[in-house]
This record gives sequence, structure tokens and C-alpha cells, in this order.
Amino acid sequence: MSTNASEAAAMLAEMDVLRARSRRLAHGGLWLPTLVLAALPVLSIALYRNPFSSINETGSGAIEYPYWAGLPEQQRTSLGSYLFWLVAAPLAFALVAQWYRHREQREGVRVPWRVPVAAGAAGLLCLLALFAAPTGHGSGTSGWQGLLTPLLSVAAVTVVLGVVERSTAITVSGAWMAALAWQFCATGRVGGLLGWQSWALGGGSGPALGGQLTLLGLDRPAPALLLMTLPLALLGLYHAARARTAG
Repeated sequence: MSTNASEAAAMLAEMDVLRARSRRLAHGGLWLPTLVLAALPVLSIALYRNPFSSINETGSGAIEYPYWAGLPEQQRTSLGSYLFWLVAAPLAFALVAQWYRHREQREGVRVPWRVPVAAGAAGLLCLLALFAAPTGHGSGTSGWQGLLTPLLSVAAVTVVLGVVERSTAITVSGAWMAALAWQFCATGRVGGLLGWQSWALGGGSGPALGGQLTLLGLDRPAPALLLMTLPLALLGLYHAARARTAG
């Protein structure tokens, strides 16, 4: 009887080892898509005329939407922003797809990679839809205005990637990126605060008129984008280190 119990325990332990190895193989390539998606907003810093200055410092005034650079700040050129998002984003999504295909063929690992790629294609359609969106200058907070940024496409693909890879951390990172991008664009200011947020930060006194967060330079495009992508980049580096150790 004890022998049978020992054999059963050994089989269960072996099955646990095999399941753990299967999970490592299935999700061991997660680091590259994660870092690629994190790189897009970081590289977009180059699209801004003064990425380390705020509108208040440069005297640019209100920025016209849609925000093709990504955030409501003066861009270098409209053409440069168009080309970046309409060329770099498709290349990034194609790289992710090729990476998953390579892993599938080399290691026999099957991950539904077509789902995030399909989400990327949908994101590109959303980018193209920005051309049809009305233009204007923001006056106050507008939820519709917050949708007029290509950063939401990157965030949406990140959320889908997290769901497919069963990674809560990556899903939350995508949601974090989407929330900040929407809020800053909805308020029309990098680092913009919603009314209830400024009211809460003010100790619950005074009118909820909104405001701007200047801590750590978050009223400037470069620090804001770095904060937006920091969780995703750290997760990518973490998974890369794990993949290297497992290999």
C-alpha cells in the first residue's frame, strides 16, 4: 500500500514538473513582445518639439487634437508623427507575430498569438480613424477628446497580450497606460488632473476644477511617457531575465 502511495506521489510530482516546464515554454517568449510594445511610447518622445518642457514653459497654448504625437504637447511635425505611428506600429506588430511564429516552429509552443496581432490590426484601423476625427482645441475636460491619441492603440494591444499570455501584471500595465493616456488627452494637458483628483489632493476642500500634476516633471511629455511605460518595461526585463536563466 505504501509503495503504491509513493509511486502516486512520484507521478504527481513529475506531472507538476512537466506542467511547470510547459508553462515556461509557452510563456518564455513573452519578454520580446512586452519590450517591443513598451518601446513604442518611449521612442515617440522624439516626436515632441520640447519633450522636457511643458506647455506653460514654452507658451505653446492649447494643442490641437487629435494628438498625433500621443500627448497634448507641441509636436515637431505632423508628417513625422503620422509616419511614426503608421509605420513603426505595424512593424512592431509584425515583429511580435513573427516572433511567436518562430517559437511555434522551433519549440512547438502554441500560443494564440493571432489574437494580439488581430488586436494590433484593429488598433491600426483606429489610428486611421483619427484622420476622420474632428479637429479642434480643447477647452476643459472631454472624454471624447481623450480617445484621440494613438497611445490607446498600444495600450489596447498590451491588454490583449496580457489576457492571451494569462499575465495579470501585463494586463494591468496596459490598463495603466490607457488610463494615463486618456486622462492627459481628455484634460488637454500633460499631467492633467480630473476635477475629483484635484479636489482629493486638495484635502477635499475647494471646487473640483481640475489641475496639473508637476511632481517629477509629469507635466512634460518625456517623464509622462516614461512613467506610462515603466511597469511594462520592467515586466519585459523581468521576463527576459527569467528566460535567460531558464535557458
